[in-house]
Amino acid sequence: MDDLIDDNERRIEILEEMARRLYREWFVHFRFPGHEDIELIDANLGPIPQGWSETHLAEACSLVMGQSPKSEYYNDIGEGLPFHQGVSDFGSRFPTHTKWTTVDNRIAEPGDILFSVRAPVGRINVAPDRLVVGRGLSAIRALDEHQNFLLMQLKDKFAVEDSIGGGTIFNAVTKKDMESIVLLRPTGSVVAQFEAVVAPMADLVANLSQQNNALQEARDLILPRLVAGTLDVSELDSGLVPV
Repeated sequence: MDDLIDDNERRIEILEEMARRLYREWFVHFRFPGHEDIELIDANLGPIPQGWSETHLAEACSLVMGQSPKSEYYNDIGEGLPFHQGVSDFGSRFPTHTKWTTVDNRIAEPGDILFSVRAPVGRINVAPDRLVVGRGLSAIRALDEHQNFLLMQLKDKFAVEDSIGGGTIFNAVTKKDMESIVLLRPTGSVVAQFEAVVAPMADLVANLSQQNNALQEARDLILPRLVAGTLDVSELDSGLVPV
């Protein structure tokens, strides 16, 4: 079981590295399909391909800044929606749910980008389910539905945590700070081509992550019984393991 989990983790790492390299090839080094015939022009971000432009996060995304409910509305028994205050339960791509809340005033929808707005500023995960964001997080969604491109752009832009804008160090950022983040806006056709390649990879990463969650839960149920000698090993061979 551990070997299968490790294999899935390696596959996830490979897929994410492939997506990262493709993003940088197309949108950092500007070697996208058809780039040979397009000139670079000056922009605030530096030279960019002609026909591309710059925009601000406020113009390209919906943004939800988190707000924490009172502690009496928290629980650890799965009542309500998963609640994430900050990055303590962040994983390599998706967070692990350990706390829930019955107050759902600031919501991240499945696939939304979870962006930490308190130190470490700029750490990123993706919401695997509908969840509540606390004051240490924001939830970001692309208005044009090119969510994978937006995720890769923010990950590349905030590869150095606690920096925003021109590299200024922040311990926390406001909604105004977030909305003023400058983003590159390529032509729609280039982004659509990128999404066509990366979206199936992102779906596979999500499926592998779900498999690993299920495997880890099964392992955590079975292992203590094996150690205690209360589980008949023949049940494992038959695939019938009572829980």
